[in-house]
Amino acid sequence: MSTTQYLTKDEVGILLTAAAHAPSMHNTQPWQFDIQGAVIDVLRDAERTLPVADTAGRMTRIGLGAAAFNLRVAAAVLGHETTLAFEPDPAVPAVAVRVFLAGRKVPVPGLSSLYGEVGRRHTYRGPMLDAAVPPEARRALTEAARAEGAQLHWLDGHQRTELGRILAVANERDIHDEDRLHERMRWIGGERDGDGVPEAALGPLPEGPAAVRDLAAGFDRDGRGRAVFEHKPAIAILSTVSEDSHAWIRAGLALQHVLLTASSYDLATSFLNQALEYADLREDVRRLIGRTSWPQLIIRCGYPAQSSNHAPRRPWEATLEEWR
Repeated sequence: MSTTQYLTKDEVGILLTAAAHAPSMHNTQPWQFDIQGAVIDVLRDAERTLPVADTAGRMTRIGLGAAAFNLRVAAAVLGHETTLAFEPDPAVPAVAVRVFLAGRKVPVPGLSSLYGEVGRRHTYRGPMLDAAVPPEARRALTEAARAEGAQLHWLDGHQRTELGRILAVANERDIHDEDRLHERMRWIGGERDGDGVPEAALGPLPEGPAAVRDLAAGFDRDGRGRAVFEHKPAIAILSTVSEDSHAWIRAGLALQHVLLTASSYDLATSFLNQALEYADLREDVRRLIGRTSWPQLIIRCGYPAQSSNHAPRRPWEATLEEWR
C-alpha cells in the first residue's frame, strides 16, 4: 500500500501541525518528520539545538517527546491507535521516536479528547490570579504524568521558598553567562514569524521577586510592561526514575500530557527550567524532591490574570523531511 493511500495530504497536515504545537526550549522546534506508510519518525534537527544551554541534548529530547505526544493525540482523532519506539535505529541516531499507526477505526477515546487543547495551549509568562489550583485538577495533572511513566511533585511552601533561592542563583548566572546570552539572542525577542519567542510573548517584567523566567535577561527590551505576580505560585516538578535519553523522551511525553490536561481545566502554564540547566543547581532541585527521581522540568501553573500572545510555529510543510 502506498503512503498516499494510507495518509492523505490533509491527514499529514493534521498530524504535523499538531506536532509543531509542542513546547520546546526557546521555541526552537528541534524536529523534522519522516513518514513511510503507517510509520512516522520524529527526528532531531541538529540546526535547532542549543549546544550551550542544552549541552547533553536533554531539553531537545524532551521537546521531541512532546511532539510525539501531540502526534499521538492527532492520530487518535483520525482513528489510529499508536505505539512508540524510542531511538529505534542505532544506524540513524537522529530518529528519537518512531510512531506506529494502527489501522483506522473510530476516534480513540482518551487521547482524542485532548485534541482541542493542542492549539490552545501555550506558554504563559504573565501573572496568575490568586486562586488555588483545585485538588481535582492537581490529581488529573499528576495522573497525566503517571500515565506516561513520570512523576509530578507539587511543592509545599517550604519547598517553594527553597526553589526560589535556587532560581535566584540560576537567574544571576544567566545574566553573566555571555555564551548563553548570545545563544538566546538568536531565538528570543524581536518580531518572529516562525520560531523563537517574539518580544510580544515575553510577558511583563515582575515588580518584585517572582517565580517567573525572564528570557530577555541580560539584554534590554523597550516597551515591556510590569506586573505584580502571585505570591504563592503553584509549582510542580516533573521527574523520571531513570536518567538517560529514553527518560528524557518519556519526560517530554509526560510534559505534554500534563500541559494539555492543564489547558482542559483552563489553567495556564510556564517553566522555571533555568534551575535545571546547571548541574549543581539541578542536584539541589533533586534533593528538594527527595533524590528518588531526576527532575526534568519545573512547571508553574495557575489561572492567568492577563491575556498573552502565542509564540509562532513553522508551517508543517517545513518540518516534513520525507514522505514515502
